[in-house]
This record gives sequence, structure tokens and C-alpha cells, in this order.
Amino acid sequence: MSKQILKLSLVAAAMAMATGQAHSAAFQLAEQNATGLGRAYAGEGAIGDNASVLGRNPAAMTLFDRPALSAGAIYINPDVDVEGKGALATAGQANGLPTSSQDIADDAVVPFFYYVQPLNEQWAMGFGAFTNYGLSTSYQNNHYAGSVAGSTSLKTLNLNPNIAFKANQHLSLGAGFNAVYADAELIRHSGIAAGNVNAATGGATSLVPTSEFVRLKGDDWGYGWNIGLLLEADEYNRWALTYRSKVDLTLEGEYSSALPQQPNNASISAGLPVGTSSISKPGSLDLSLPAIAEISGFHQVQPDWALHYGLMWTEWSTFEELRALDNQGGSYFAKPEGFENSWRMSMGATHQLNDQLTLRGGLAYDKSPVPENARSISIPDVDRIWYTVGATYALNENLSMDASFAFLDGKKVTVREDSGIPNTPYEFISGGDAYLFGVQMNYTF
Repeated sequence: MSKQILKLSLVAAAMAMATGQAHSAAFQLAEQNATGLGRAYAGEGAIGDNASVLGRNPAAMTLFDRPALSAGAIYINPDVDVEGKGALATAGQANGLPTSSQDIADDAVVPFFYYVQPLNEQWAMGFGAFTNYGLSTSYQNNHYAGSVAGSTSLKTLNLNPNIAFKANQHLSLGAGFNAVYADAELIRHSGIAAGNVNAATGGATSLVPTSEFVRLKGDDWGYGWNIGLLLEADEYNRWALTYRSKVDLTLEGEYSSALPQQPNNASISAGLPVGTSSISKPGSLDLSLPAIAEISGFHQVQPDWALHYGLMWTEWSTFEELRALDNQGGSYFAKPEGFENSWRMSMGATHQLNDQLTLRGGLAYDKSPVPENARSISIPDVDRIWYTVGATYALNENLSMDASFAFLDGKKVTVREDSGIPNTPYEFISGGDAYLFGVQMNYTF
């Protein structure tokens, strides 16, 4: 493999850090609780029906007059397929390599925990543990586009203590501190572009389809802050405005690579496969988790009916480039990004069927921040529509259980990525949906 191919493959591997799951824009996660999932997270900062509200608006903790706890998890089942097209896919098929992949986005369970403690009539404090960002995708080890496929994983955990102050009967303010832990791993394999491809005939030589030549693993802690405002016209009408700062991370760990080359005595004596050489050295990857702002509203229009809505803005334009460095500060690569700020619009309704059962439903439109020319198959982010339903069952006056379901409808898109071969990009058709199931327990003391 030429140095040019390796460099482009490293860029593609890192690009996967900036691509999204089928269930939220780019690598952002909306799934901070199961109650809100049932209403498509509409009105999330203004409702305050249980302790999970502090994950979106710390000011809403002043709505509680007793300690409250909420905990649960959401199971995410993306169904995303990718089909290779064009000359390189034809060459891959001719060499017996997979060119189509089904269900590339891995299933995941997203847990969360919240606790609110009123201190007096004006002050409240609380703590949340949840996540706002993550992704996990995997392709076959011998995929024909191994330099841009492979496997990608990003996991984050946000530890978020908060405090709130009720200034008067209409206005509450809140603020919090965010300690975010992130762990990422990128693995790439050589594929059809590792050989000398003749695009006209689809022929290929010197393939090493299962050789792992890029692995980057690292973790880091980053820190940020969040603020919230709750405006209450009366007990039936509330609005919220919240902001969560960006968090800068430097994921430090190990970079390794196996480069095909001519066999030599050193590689043979080291027990390496003939034609390969191993590199392992410290490395780091800079990554910014963007800022989020949201406005939401809640209106109790009837004793048994409430309407809610929300508008979320994510500052993806601050994600200007992706840069990986060695431990001397030298650059493995620097890749400019073309992300744009994105919006998420939602609306929902809640119906109190009786003293024990509450029903809810919602609809949302999630705008992708990834322009067409910045898409990647790990994963190609797309606009999506959320359709959601949920319910709460009160076992007694202190304990209740939530269950919710969401279907996310995503369209098919075309993806083109640089293969390192002039005028011969990788080409793909990708599309898929996602299914989300949430459960949650709520307890007031």
C-alpha cells in the first residue's frame, strides 16, 4: 500500500468519529430518558413530570417539593444497510470480497440516572448521569472498502451536578457542571484499494483484504457547563430556555498500523506475516462535542390533556477540523470538516387517562448537520422523522413506571469517499431506520 493510500485511509478512519448513528443527528444522542421519548422529547425542559428533567433544564428542579429519583435505559436498534456501487465495487466482487453490508450500526443500551433534592422553597440541587453523544458501527473485516469501513466506537458519559434557584413565582434559574468521559476506538482494514485497480476492467492485484493496518484507541475527560431558565405564566403554562456548552476532548492512547511492504529479515525474525511491518506508538485525536441550545413549552389545555413543543439547535459549525497528533505534536493528519449547525423540531401531547395511566405521543423532525460531500459510510447521516408513543403507570402515589417506543424513518442517500485512486472514489447507497424502546422507574420520597 502506498503512503498516499495509508494517509487517506487514516483520514477516513478518523472521519468516522464525526459521522452519525441513524437515531440522532451526526453522533449526537437525544435519549436522556424514557418519559420524554414517548413524546419525541417535545417540551422536555418545561414539563418536569419526574427527576429526569434536570438532564435538559436544571431550573425545572424548583418544580419539586419532595426528593425524586428516576433511572432507566433505552435500547437502540438501528437498521442501516450499505451497498457498494461503481468500479471499485465491481472489482471487489470479482475478487470475492463483500460489497454489501446489512445492519452496520450496532445495537446499544443507553442508561441514565437522575436525583433531585429540594433544599427549601427557593433552592434545589440534583445530579444526573447520562450521555449526549455516541456511536458504534462495524463492517466485515474483508470488506472491499476496508480503508473507510472497519469498526468505529465512541462512548461517552456525562456526570452533571446542578443547582436551581426560584427567584419568584414566575422565574427559576439553574446551572450545572459537566464532566464528560469519552472512549473511542477506530479499526480499519486493507481492501480493494490496497491493490493496483484498473477501473476500466475491474481487475485488482496485491490485495490484502484482512490485513488490519489502522487502529486508534484513546480516552479523555472533558469539562463544560450548562444553564437553564424556567418561566411560569401559571401552573398550566410554562416555557424553558437551556444551553449546554461545548466540551473539548483530546483522546489520548495508542495508534498502530500494519503496512504491506517487501519482506525483510527483520519482519521474518519478529514473527510477522511476510510482507507486513508493525508500527505502534502513542497518539491523540482532538474532538469537540458541540454546544446545544433548546427552547420548549408546556400547556395544560384541559384537565386531562397537555400539549408541548420544542426546538433544539446544535452548534455543529464549531466542528471545523479533525486532527490526530503523535506524542511530539506532529500531525498524523488534519481533515477539514464541512459540518453545519442543525435543528431538531418536536411536538407532542399527553393524556391523563385515569389516576394510574398516562398516555403520550410525539412527532419530531431531525435535521442532519452533515452536507452531502461530507458523508461517510460510518455512518452516512441523514434527515429523519421520529414517530413516538409512551405511557406511565402509577403503582402507588410514590412509584411509577414508564415505557416508550419510537420509530425513526431515514431516507436512502448516495455516499462517495476517496479511495486514494485518482478519479475512482468508493461509491455507496445507504439507508435505514431505527427502533427505540425505553423503560424508566420514578420514585418520590
